[in-house]
Amino acid sequence: MRPLLTLLVWGSLVCPPAGSLAAQEPFDFYSRGPYRPAVPRPEAITGYAAGEQQTMYAVMQHYLDTLVATASDRVRIETWGRTTEYRPIRALIISDPANLAKLDQVRAGMAELADPRKTSAARAATIAAQSPAVAVFQYSVHGDEPAGFEAAMQVAYQLAASDEPQTLEILKSVVVVLNPSANPDGHERFAAWYNSVGIGADHPWSFEHNEPWSITGRYSHYRFDMNRDLLAQSQPEVRAMMDGVLRWRPQVFVDHHSTTATFFFPPVAQAVNLNLPPQTTKWFDTYGRGNAAAFDRHGWQYQVRGVFDFFYVGYWDEWSTFQGASGMTYETDGGPEFRLRRDDGSISTFRDGIAHHFVASLATLETTAKNRQSRLLDYYDFRRSALAEAATDRIKRVVIVPGNDPQSAAHVVGLLLHNGVEVTRLRQPLTSRLAHNYLSRGAGSPRTFPAGSYVIDLNQPQSRVAKGVLEPDAELQRSFVERELAKFHRNRRRGEDADKEDYGFYDITAWSLPLSFNLDAYWTEDAGSVGDAVTDSIVPPPPAPGHAASAYLFLNDRPGAARLVLALEGEGFKLSASRAPVRADGRTYPRGAFIARIQRNPAALHERIAALGPALGVPVTAVQTAFPDSAEVGIGSDEVGGLHAPKILVAAGDGISETSYGWLWYFLTRELNASFTPVPLRAIGRMSDLSSFNVLIIPDGSSDRMRRELGYGGAGALAATKDLELSSVASVAPDSGASPDTTMPGNEPPLISKTGAPRDRLEWIPGVIFRATLDTTHWLTVGYERDRIPVFIDGDTFWKPSKSGANAVSFTDPVDSLVLSGFTWPDNTARLLKGSTWAVVENQGNGRVVLFLSDPLFRAFWRGPAKLLTNAILIGPNR
Repeated sequence: MRPLLTLLVWGSLVCPPAGSLAAQEPFDFYSRGPYRPAVPRPEAITGYAAGEQQTMYAVMQHYLDTLVATASDRVRIETWGRTTEYRPIRALIISDPANLAKLDQVRAGMAELADPRKTSAARAATIAAQSPAVAVFQYSVHGDEPAGFEAAMQVAYQLAASDEPQTLEILKSVVVVLNPSANPDGHERFAAWYNSVGIGADHPWSFEHNEPWSITGRYSHYRFDMNRDLLAQSQPEVRAMMDGVLRWRPQVFVDHHSTTATFFFPPVAQAVNLNLPPQTTKWFDTYGRGNAAAFDRHGWQYQVRGVFDFFYVGYWDEWSTFQGASGMTYETDGGPEFRLRRDDGSISTFRDGIAHHFVASLATLETTAKNRQSRLLDYYDFRRSALAEAATDRIKRVVIVPGNDPQSAAHVVGLLLHNGVEVTRLRQPLTSRLAHNYLSRGAGSPRTFPAGSYVIDLNQPQSRVAKGVLEPDAELQRSFVERELAKFHRNRRRGEDADKEDYGFYDITAWSLPLSFNLDAYWTEDAGSVGDAVTDSIVPPPPAPGHAASAYLFLNDRPGAARLVLALEGEGFKLSASRAPVRADGRTYPRGAFIARIQRNPAALHERIAALGPALGVPVTAVQTAFPDSAEVGIGSDEVGGLHAPKILVAAGDGISETSYGWLWYFLTRELNASFTPVPLRAIGRMSDLSSFNVLIIPDGSSDRMRRELGYGGAGALAATKDLELSSVASVAPDSGASPDTTMPGNEPPLISKTGAPRDRLEWIPGVIFRATLDTTHWLTVGYERDRIPVFIDGDTFWKPSKSGANAVSFTDPVDSLVLSGFTWPDNTARLLKGSTWAVVENQGNGRVVLFLSDPLFRAFWRGPAKLLTNAILIGPNR
């Protein structure tokens, strides 16, 4: 029988005061004195005690300025950059006066330690004996995990004001670089919203526990997860903070997060990236034990290992570790809510979360101070051992051939340079005795690379990070793989409604940049420094075209081409695209070439295309005659169809993934300079002027949320639903009534459930790169030189081929050739992928429906399939 519920329509609801159910007295942030009276505590500036309010960014910045003014002997401040919304990203530099007086010398010593080719072991030992260590603390990169944001002020005060002996020893031994807000824009959205609605209710369904879609302070302005952006380096905040970290070359880096049920700090779980040396996990244990001792003194609970692995290079903790630091994530157990009900009914408070981060921060600094010299020596050895390992590694060099897409190749080179990776460029051709193509994954063979190719020789101090982002397939620990396979076999023996074991994959397992950008790339088994050092990734602009008598033509072979089309169309010029190879002035151009005809445009075309082409890095050819001298298709042919400028409508709001929307928003706005109109998903069907748009983009989304908004599932399921019938795609799934798989090895559990997983049921995959086949005769694939392309898939959905449309990108290769990178399940993933489709185009009335199985813009480091999307935008509306 359900308990009675009393509904009070008028009157008041009396709640116990915040914190009254807490088991312990409120934590005292000021027990580690004495404190210098001239330095104000945070509440003297904010007006409230820690945890009573979400502090706004400007208030925090005022407090930082106050610290600098009142503790100038211990505190400096430097600006690293600005956010998209123009908030300054500022870091406090805190240490004792003697260290602050020699900061340039400290940084110079770190630079020496970072290059063992120039620095002897004896010199490294001298630096380690004399120099303070450097620790970078970063707080609340997820803006709605604000306990770190608040704790940063308390940590800064303790270091700036306390004369406690332990604190003074920290200041003497460590230069602390404190970034108190790693996501000011996201935090500001969240904090303003929470302060306007928060009352301290602890029920998980209370209003203050659930941010609206438009708030979601976890993300940056463009709704990027900036703890996943270290590969793409797409967000200005990330680039600025990377510069700050690389400027200081820390030995310790801590990224402060929340919220977990119990505080987390390393050691981490499996899997650990195998490019990292054994000393990495040794230091995790050292810092974990130091934190544990501090927490034990307070009787606080904590967790280690658990689910937080150390495999994906794109996290802040992992990226900083690849730079030689002990990079760690701390997850606190209080906030963002004022009060949070645990699963046992007890309450954790926002103040608790702040206190736990405060204690962990100081404990980490104390551990660093105690291990200062050995930590500095290991920082040096991190790169010295990397050089030794590079000499025996099978992958000696990575070669990137720019070909017809110098922009994408240069972009990846820029990402490497920003990591401090050394890159050279060939002055003359280079022959490798054994080179392996990234896309074919076959046996190596001799190959000659043309002049202009980029070479990354892994025999360099930054070889670990270079290999970490470039290697074709990151290797997982064998013990981890065996453990996950055992879970897989057990799960598939259990009934469909039985509890299943969770897999240990925390994030994606494949990210290789040459694959994600679809570059013509190779790794070689021969080594040696060749070519000239590359210092920037600027591609020289092509020359302006001459004056055309008939038309201007440019190829769809680089990202700048789509931007040039949009720029010209935005100024009112009319363009066309060839559906077949086109002949002009004695030369044949591939299908998909863009053409601006003189006859159909105003005279200003000559001046504008001559200016825009070089500015956007696109070579433009001036065509003097429409007569094709030796082919059927010329620039005046019917095979050259007119384009209509896209008027783009994008679904937003509930039902749409914030990050998928953000990746598209960033791509359209910052990379294509294309305007669009975002409209809530629920409102699109009610728009009276829907016909004024000719492109509708529905980003990825949650099936349940999308169903609530529209009554349908995810974007692909939405198009295929019987009520709309926009597509004939269907998920790969076993026939109803299929028998459980009895071919699996092992005997746990001993009996197979009658409703166990059938052999043809796809198992969820943790982010894998596959080799897909392009239909090179279809308009969606114009601009691609090769008929194979790497695509990224995660989740548990593959698509059967479309029955009525074109399967423009599909999986046709042999089963053993489909997987390029990442973890897959044996006798399941690749076998079921074979014969499925990734991109589908179906005609509906006067329009087209284009479907992508997974996001072609994933995390902004996926750009290989982006041309498929721009083709859909530019060419799709022109049927």
